[in-house]
Amino acid sequence: MSFDDGSTGAVTTWRWDFGDGRTSRFQSPRSHAWASPGFYEVTLTVRNGTNESTASLTFLVEAAEPAGTCVAGAGTRCLLDSRYEVTVEWNNADGAGGGAAVVHAGTNESALFRFFDADNWEMLIKLLDGCSANGHVWVFGAATTDLGYVIRVTDTATGAVKEYRNEPGMPADAITDVAAFRCRP
Repeated sequence: MSFDDGSTGAVTTWRWDFGDGRTSRFQSPRSHAWASPGFYEVTLTVRNGTNESTASLTFLVEAAEPAGTCVAGAGTRCLLDSRYEVTVEWNNADGAGGGAAVVHAGTNESALFRFFDADNWEMLIKLLDGCSANGHVWVFGAATTDLGYVIRVTDTATGAVKEYRNEPGMPADAITDVAAFRCRP
């Protein structure tokens, strides 16, 4: 990915922080690649000798060579190199509900979701490659709600689907499924 500085004025120094421990001092770095998919905050700090200005943007880096067909969206998170699609629907005891929104944070293995307010994260879903340990991809999750929900994890390479549910009014239990999806031989 390339970056262009849109600063105005007499800028004398630039510092790009790509959110992965690497930086650049070029005005407009022509390329940067991340080692792993996930959300990254890129920050540009410019100086003119007297003053400093900083701007940041958080965005999703997707797998360069996807292992599946997942397409990320406002309510869909793609994990483990875009092989697994994760969505969440919530509902209350009165039957009202909707789709959860993806929080712009997370890694190639983890996703965060919210139901209402952008500052009120409701749920963490984590997929781990346990193939060498027990021949399965593992699904772990934690929700801080007593709303009802359905978490749907789809293996886009095989079509296999796992659902994890909570009934409205019940405190959500932790998800610890170490046999969620069988690994390919």
